[in-house]
Amino acid sequence: MKNFFSKISSTHLLWLLFYIFIFFLLLNNSFNYFDPDFGWHIKVGQEISITGEVPSQNTYNYTYTGSWVDHEWLGNLWLYQAYESFGYITISIFFSLLVVAILAALSFLTLRRWPGISPSILVIAQIAGLLAASPSLGVRLQEFGILFILITLIIIDNFEKYRRYWVLILLPVVFYIWALLHASFLLGLFLVFSWLVVKIIESFLLKTRAASWLKAKNILSKKETFLFSVSAILALVATALTPYKLKLYSFLSGYSDNFYQTHIKEWLPQHSFPLQYKQLIYLALVATVTLLYFKYVARKHKIDLWQMFLLLLFFILSWKARRHFPLMFIVSFPYFVFMASAFVNEDRIIKTWRLQTWLKIYLIICLVLSSLSLALKTNFTADPFSAYCESYPCGAVNYLASHPEHDSQNLFNSYGWGGVLIWALPTRQLFIDGRLPQAEFAGGTFLEKYYDFFSEDTDREILLAEHNIDLVLIHAQDKPRQLRNWEKKFFQINDSDLAPQNNLRDYLNEAGWEKVYIDDTSVLYERP
Repeated sequence: MKNFFSKISSTHLLWLLFYIFIFFLLLNNSFNYFDPDFGWHIKVGQEISITGEVPSQNTYNYTYTGSWVDHEWLGNLWLYQAYESFGYITISIFFSLLVVAILAALSFLTLRRWPGISPSILVIAQIAGLLAASPSLGVRLQEFGILFILITLIIIDNFEKYRRYWVLILLPVVFYIWALLHASFLLGLFLVFSWLVVKIIESFLLKTRAASWLKAKNILSKKETFLFSVSAILALVATALTPYKLKLYSFLSGYSDNFYQTHIKEWLPQHSFPLQYKQLIYLALVATVTLLYFKYVARKHKIDLWQMFLLLLFFILSWKARRHFPLMFIVSFPYFVFMASAFVNEDRIIKTWRLQTWLKIYLIICLVLSSLSLALKTNFTADPFSAYCESYPCGAVNYLASHPEHDSQNLFNSYGWGGVLIWALPTRQLFIDGRLPQAEFAGGTFLEKYYDFFSEDTDREILLAEHNIDLVLIHAQDKPRQLRNWEKKFFQINDSDLAPQNNLRDYLNEAGWEKVYIDDTSVLYERP
């Protein structure tokens, strides 16, 4: 044991403390909010646990009763069993450790490929990217998508750089498991086949004047192209061997309508209010460093066409939808840090200051104190369904649960509360929840039909009667966004421009619907 500790250097200790700090940062973020989809995830998992079958019919809504494919069924089953057996705190710890493992793997892989890279830039980039990605992290199954994207890129990298043919056997296995856990496997398949296309394009470009800019070490032979193509096709086939088979791809037709991209917060583009400044700053840094690298350093180090493709693709995806920012951060991280390090000579700075030992001691103290501070500030909760009542209708749920006379009445509910209500009110069918926003419904999409109730030029009485709605559960008040003074001047807007207008609530008040329950968070109306 003594020899083991003697081998641990101060640098290793710093890295260990850094990822302990990252863990508590993620844990604090996880308990800062409650993902509304968690409710329906564990409810579906409970259903699978009882029936032993994957869901095929939507039974949670009285409006849309068609077929349904649950792309996250295995994750939902695991989530329910973990929640029932170990509790919410354990699940939060698991997802925090998952992201820590992803970041630690990124650091290891980056330093292994470029040993001379600046560790300080690596650390700063990880903290900046993590803080920017935090709104999309927490207890969320989409983190499995981040993990499998990284695994897929590692497989491609091992095949391309080291010609390890055996890793291709892993590709179909990885995609089979991925297709059981999350729909992001489609993005993974796109990356696999895109890599083949990029390598083919690269082989042609090397015969042109562009050859002086490109790395020519990893051109595929015909045999290697064939082997990878077979593995990619087997990965595609593997996804069709899951319980849903080809139905797994049926949801793609619903994405022809982009209404959800303008009305669901995480699908909003980066230029929509409220702006995510941390993400915008990180994207600006990536763009700036890339342009500077092309201008001053690219000819010396040569350009990796595949890495450039990844940077551009995920930059565009994260700009179009904030949901994709964590993927952009993870995928672009190694090459971004490499390019940034090309402009920094950290060793010279450290030697000039002659503060190596004192600097490490200072950093160790800072990391320990920061981790303790985050641990003490984290609001741990074992029951999330009763701990976030300032955001979710806990009081209205208790009222409905204790008043069975309302059980037969159709309930119109706020979209963001649907997932929580599925678990909290298991015997009640809802108008809408977060599972099916793109589903075709009544000549449009499910989400469009929902927003018709709030539109200015719509007949709300006809809509309410059309679905035989006698109860309406919505927000008691809308909280307008408070703009900073510089935002008002720079963007030429006022608080009133962003103030939400709840036309449905105004109509219910004017039409004499009775408020059978109200608190600071929610109001429950009943048809007179």
